[in-house]
Amino acid sequence: MVKRELIENALIAVARQQGIDLNGKELLDIRTKVAATLAAKERHRQRMNAPVYQWKKPEPRR
Repeated sequence: MVKRELIENALIAVARQQGIDLNGKELLDIRTKVAATLAAKERHRQRMNAPVYQWKKPEPRR
């Protein structure tokens, strides 16, 4: 997915411009948080596009 990689590379580039040297753990944190954020965004999009739930009273048992 190109979008995820673009976001990760942008964050890493900004950190390097500010003079911050990222170690392996920080790079992993960036990748994990970007992936989690994009997954949450996708779940939210699915909830917003889902049809409206209409509860129906169950039929009485005979």
